[in-house]
Amino acid sequence: MFKKNTKIIIYVFLLVNISSTNILSDESITLKVSQYLLNLNKFSCNFVQLNPDGSISEGKLIYSENKIKINYIKPTKITFISKKNKAMYFNEDLMEVHYFNPEKTAYDIFMLMFKLEELPPKSYNIIEETGLIKIDLIDLPNDEILKFNILLQNNPIELKKIKWSSQEGGSSFSIFNLSTNIEINKDTFSMVHPLINN
Repeated sequence: MFKKNTKIIIYVFLLVNISSTNILSDESITLKVSQYLLNLNKFSCNFVQLNPDGSISEGKLIYSENKIKINYIKPTKITFISKKNKAMYFNEDLMEVHYFNPEKTAYDIFMLMFKLEELPPKSYNIIEETGLIKIDLIDLPNDEILKFNILLQNNPIELKKIKWSSQEGGSSFSIFNLSTNIEINKDTFSMVHPLINN
């Protein structure tokens, strides 16, 4: 009887110990990811975007403290700039300019990843795999965006891909040549009407 009880005690101890280790491991990953994204307050990168229709777009992205500029180079020249509650879309090929509120768009969700430490723990999941960390955002503020995932390389940690899906299908944003050594000037995120400015 004593031996049986001893085995049960050992089993419970091991179970609690393993669970505690997993909790500490999860907290460590969350802290590491949050710190990385918090420090990633200014960067530029090249990207390849896969669209729901299977087409591919290429370009360059610049991000600095809640402001973002995306220059699409192929197949169409498009510039997208957003800061706070205002955004500008400029199609250089068609010479079209549109201003709009980016709230509750994919951009708005994209900005959430830089505020991970401010989000409720139940609003995201962090999964660590071999050489990869995956963040799944839950309870998205946009009904049209069904899923939103962020993929980071692990050891060293680095932002590598953003994936999202809507009723139209899935999209991905693969990131290359990420650099934090960039210069920002007053014209980088300027929303002056491009046609008037020229």
